[in-house]
Amino acid sequence: MRCVDRLRLDCEILVGDSLSLMEPQSPDERMASDDAGFEGHELLLVSGGYRASRALSDLITEAGGIRVNLCHRILDAVDEAIRTCPTAIMIDLRESSDNGLRALDSFKHSPEVGAVPIIIMASSATAEIRDASFARGLTDFIIAPIGVTELIARIRTHSNAYLNVIKRNRTTTAYETLQTELRAAHRALEESRNQLAQRHNNPDDLQWQLRVNGLLRMGIELNQIQDFNSLMDRILTEARHLLHSEAGTIFLKEGDHLKFAFFHNDVIAQRTQTGDAPYIRDFKLPITDKSLAGWVCLTGQPLHLPDCYRISDAVTYRFDSSFDQLLGYRTRSMLAMPLKNHSDRILGVIELINPITTDGRPVTGYSDEEIRLLEHFASVAAVAIERAHQKELGVRRLIRAVEIRDSAETAPHADRVAGYACVIYREWARRRELEGPALKRQEDRLRNAAKLHDFGKIGVSDSILRKPGPLDSAEFEQVKKHADIGGEYFADFHGDNDDGDDAAREVAWLHHEKWDGTGYPGIVEDGVQRGRSGEEIPLFARIVGLADVFDALCQRRSYKEPWAEVEVLKFIQAESGRHFDPELVAIFFVQLDEIRRVRDAYPEQAP
Repeated sequence: MRCVDRLRLDCEILVGDSLSLMEPQSPDERMASDDAGFEGHELLLVSGGYRASRALSDLITEAGGIRVNLCHRILDAVDEAIRTCPTAIMIDLRESSDNGLRALDSFKHSPEVGAVPIIIMASSATAEIRDASFARGLTDFIIAPIGVTELIARIRTHSNAYLNVIKRNRTTTAYETLQTELRAAHRALEESRNQLAQRHNNPDDLQWQLRVNGLLRMGIELNQIQDFNSLMDRILTEARHLLHSEAGTIFLKEGDHLKFAFFHNDVIAQRTQTGDAPYIRDFKLPITDKSLAGWVCLTGQPLHLPDCYRISDAVTYRFDSSFDQLLGYRTRSMLAMPLKNHSDRILGVIELINPITTDGRPVTGYSDEEIRLLEHFASVAAVAIERAHQKELGVRRLIRAVEIRDSAETAPHADRVAGYACVIYREWARRRELEGPALKRQEDRLRNAAKLHDFGKIGVSDSILRKPGPLDSAEFEQVKKHADIGGEYFADFHGDNDDGDDAAREVAWLHHEKWDGTGYPGIVEDGVQRGRSGEEIPLFARIVGLADVFDALCQRRSYKEPWAEVEVLKFIQAESGRHFDPELVAIFFVQLDEIRRVRDAYPEQAP
């Protein structure tokens, strides 16, 4: 009898990848499929390791009738389940020190996949872990080794049970949906009758209510965004959408100045190849009553200008038209609002520019209702900004601690590596149709982890980090320890509710591994040291490894001059399939223009 547990020794002889690349379908769609070779069973196999789970995936696929989707990262499992719509989930812990409880909780707390049956496979388990797992909603617990026939039968049994529940509920769900729609239509009709007179006098009432409801929802969503830059971008996007504005800016308060931090302009973006607004280098304004943003920050009052080019001589502030001249744009109207926290401390200023109708026609000025709406929105946004700013400040302090030890690890270097990594990841995700909140969560985690990729250098000797010339072999061995040091630091937080620390641990620990297995720190397997290779290296670590090398080669270091870009690109292409994941290298070159934009956005500061 073949046993699953023996397959970890046979992985090397497996050829190719048996995983399906078919378009994900819902369970209902799969039950209606005409494909006689596929019975509607879709297994998401969540791997705590690599080799044994890949072999298990191939074995189940060969048995037929079950499509397998393999997820190599437990942290990505819920997002992958939402994308693939499995009829059963198996968490393979045979090569993992994890007990599976955290992953199990994540699945059960997800409204999208919480009802899908979950199986845990392990080499051993205590009664305590088994009891805790079943108490959390586990469907089945399998101890390997197990016969193939029994394994397939148990997967099919749980998958069939889930499909049968869906099938039984179809008619009931359709009937209940119809009843719900009828009740909603009846209520809407009654409300329309009761409010007809009021709506006649105020035809924008419904639109106003929709905006208010959107504001309440947005407050919850903003506070779930972890990355500071992503949060600022989302705030500006939502504010512009809320008040139908062509453009907008956010200034953040830094001491006695306002930093020009974020900028959107749909009209100008349409003129660019990428569809994004052109990059404008950050600058700072003194907080005085001479500028519009300065006056708002100084007084704490909103400022509404129906015509920016017609401002009374009786006021101190003036509109700076130099941006319009630089960008070939005409600012008509502007609404500037202070961003205040709960104690009325001003964090910055948000400006919305040029209101338009829903079909794009220009409007002169904002209404009193819109001014009040933006005031409420600014209060909600300020709460999220303050929370994210505190986390960003913590990251910056860690980066600064490393920079003091190693002058190459500057804040701009961290920002560039994080920016490159997110550009690469977005294209990788797009090719797999990962989008929406799941994409943003992963991008936030990657950005913060990338900024801290070399945090472990804080444990390496100054004499080595600051050595002006090349390192000898002994010194290089000391530098290599920074990967383990960084991984161990963030491992102290492993298992906390913030999975960003798990991503930081992964990146700090493994971003020097190489696709062909010649990197470090590697693993010890059967008493032999070897490097991780291929998809054994987590995706985030592979991405940051590429981003870090690109930036390091482009910049001056104490031991070298910057390489010419053409030489850097030749090196990256040559290392495809050796140092770097070939798919990520291909994505890098597809997104090269965007990579360059990130590089230009975060220049090194003059000493």
